[in-house]
Amino acid sequence: ALLKLTWFNLCPLFQGGVRWCLCLAALHHHPIPSIMRAHLARCSKLPAAAALSSTLATNWSARTGHLGCAEVDFRAVAPPAPASKVPAAGGGRQFGSISEADKASLTPPPETGAAIVDDCLARAPVKVRWDLTPEQIGELSDALIAKSKEFNDQIVKAAEKGDLTWKSIVGPSIEEDAVFGMLHSLYSFPAHLSPDKALRDASVDAARKVSDYGVEAGSRKDVFEALKAYSETAEAKALTGEEKRCLHKKLLGFRRRGLDLEESVAAQVKKINKRLGELSIEFSKNLNEESTKFFFTAEELKGVPPSYLEERKQEDGTYKVTLQYPCYIPLMERCAVPETRQKMEKAFNSRCLERNTEIIEELVQLRAEKAKLMGYKSHADFITEDRMSGSAAKVESFLSELATKLAPLLKSDLETLKAAKKADGYPDDCQLEPYDRSFYAKRVEEATYQVDHEKLKEYFPLPVVTEGVLGIYQGILGLKFEPCEEMAKRAWHKDVLAYKVTDSSTGKLVGFFYMDMHPREGKFGHAACFGIQSGCEYKGEWQVPIAALVCNFPKATKDQPGLLSHSDVETFFHEFGHVMHQLCSEAKLSMFAGTSVERDFVEAPSQMLENWVWQPSALRRMSKHYKTNEPIPDELLDSLLKSRNFNSGMFNMRQVVLATFDQTIHTRAKVDTAALLSEITEKYMTLPTTPGTNMAASFGHIAGGYDAQYYGYLWSEVYSADMFASRFESDIFSPVAGASYRKEVLAKGGSRDAIEHLRAFLGRDPSQEPFLKAKGLAA
Repeated sequence: ALLKLTWFNLCPLFQGGVRWCLCLAALHHHPIPSIMRAHLARCSKLPAAAALSSTLATNWSARTGHLGCAEVDFRAVAPPAPASKVPAAGGGRQFGSISEADKASLTPPPETGAAIVDDCLARAPVKVRWDLTPEQIGELSDALIAKSKEFNDQIVKAAEKGDLTWKSIVGPSIEEDAVFGMLHSLYSFPAHLSPDKALRDASVDAARKVSDYGVEAGSRKDVFEALKAYSETAEAKALTGEEKRCLHKKLLGFRRRGLDLEESVAAQVKKINKRLGELSIEFSKNLNEESTKFFFTAEELKGVPPSYLEERKQEDGTYKVTLQYPCYIPLMERCAVPETRQKMEKAFNSRCLERNTEIIEELVQLRAEKAKLMGYKSHADFITEDRMSGSAAKVESFLSELATKLAPLLKSDLETLKAAKKADGYPDDCQLEPYDRSFYAKRVEEATYQVDHEKLKEYFPLPVVTEGVLGIYQGILGLKFEPCEEMAKRAWHKDVLAYKVTDSSTGKLVGFFYMDMHPREGKFGHAACFGIQSGCEYKGEWQVPIAALVCNFPKATKDQPGLLSHSDVETFFHEFGHVMHQLCSEAKLSMFAGTSVERDFVEAPSQMLENWVWQPSALRRMSKHYKTNEPIPDELLDSLLKSRNFNSGMFNMRQVVLATFDQTIHTRAKVDTAALLSEITEKYMTLPTTPGTNMAASFGHIAGGYDAQYYGYLWSEVYSADMFASRFESDIFSPVAGASYRKEVLAKGGSRDAIEHLRAFLGRDPSQEPFLKAKGLAA
């Protein structure tokens, strides 16, 4: 109704700037609930304003809803500048000047953190916004903390009154989960993706503040006692499904934070948890801000493709190279100058060396101390207790057995690479150096299987790959993706794309996703899926999920689109699988949304989907020559497919090394990470590490939530291989298998144990045989 008001309609109702401000607000979709309500209240002395303020606000909020993408409420807040004179309008009618007092009263106030929270929670279906200033990010985090305190205080007050019901005791906690699940990205996400360093720094500060508060909130004995009291009621004992699981998980969470221990011990655990949060945030910040650059001559980069040089050429004729993956990996695979590779490998494995080594070793020490206080033998035992593995002993056995089976494959791989190095004129007793592995592996692969990876890239232009990947996922999962330009325009960077997702059968809105695909300074340096807005029930309505796919693929140049390697295509397909895990979630509680599953299962859904990039029919849909539009030649495609298990001994043993390192440091009270990593690498890989380096200083998983859980990548492959072999291998585009996968695996989120997902999808307990077969190993 408000949008239909014209300037002429508004003129009789308001004096001076109020009508002008309202008109502009209507035209530019400003949010009345967060700005104009207060503004109108201050201006109620003007004719008709007081009477209309409530009506206008009601009409305004009524315009939002679950509509088409162009109608989604993506409001950017920017109050109009005050004017000393109202312009002429409506048949030349003039209006008087505004006094200085009126001008002051008419200027909308800057949004406070609380107003931003209220504004975002009132939006539907997209609650997030990316127009906040560094100051507002700080205020927002303060407002969310204050809101959390209110929820927790409600729980305690209800318990004190003896009101021990689900609604009064668990309800506020569930609402708190939902609010943070929907809005956490507003303060945390800019640290990883914003092109503005001030915003990144403010985001890090806010995340640190919320992390500290989280420790405080998670240590509230009064809230724990209220939940325990409720758990003894008849209502609690009769709970089923998600509600039963929710209460169990919340009580377990408090116990795993030391609330069942003596007060003095619990205080020590709380202090440690706070320090752990601070260190993890600092580790991540250091890694994201790493910006080492090298300038090489063409001679120093001999062997790299011309396109690689063209993208990096400087005015002085040198070539700028960074340690970001799109720069580092092609150089290590192609540069024929060992001195250049040596320099790069040492720098890459020395990123954030001094400070992050200190951080990781303090993290290990604190985790061990905490585990001891909690009554566990080690941090690894503490972590694995509620994972699929169940214990650190099972993980150790799994890794040890796998290493034994991989040893013959590794030996064969190393002999092949060493032979290739000797063919370059090196002596028979030459050592395969850390900076040699990728270079000779690429050479041997291309010589053995005739796989020309540079030629292959020409068939994987990013726009074609994107269309193919999205098309395959839509078909398998029964979804429809539509570009959402308005949402993209309001994202954090001009390169970001956005899509609306609906169910292809019912047309029901499923959610939204962003795609941020190219590297830039200060951006998260790997490939990942970020949960932006949790899918969950909120105040009786379903709140759709939003996720972001973040990659670092080459950008288009003036001569060609960004060209992906086949490995890049595999990464794209894998990470987009995580996006679908987030969006297809139907768990009604935020704590179980999307990828909120056991950490040693979370990779399985995406790992299963990697198989599609090794199927000819799927690859045909994701590829086309960037100049001629021709398909990949059969012989080139056949060569690629035959090379799938090339170097698998080395690759998989490397995963065993990292997982074993992760488990080992988390069974010790103190550790020299560089020395231990070198020791484990030489034991399993029979290869040295470069002196003076420490890859652990850039091993983000250990500081970022995968501590004592890196084994999960290999562990979950057991499940992913079985799911693919059993349900999809005979028909990779089966809509029946896809629907079952969406329903039994993706939609359930963390609302039940992952083993139940597998049993429902497979119709039996999982088997290890497909995993071993896929690795080229005997059962």
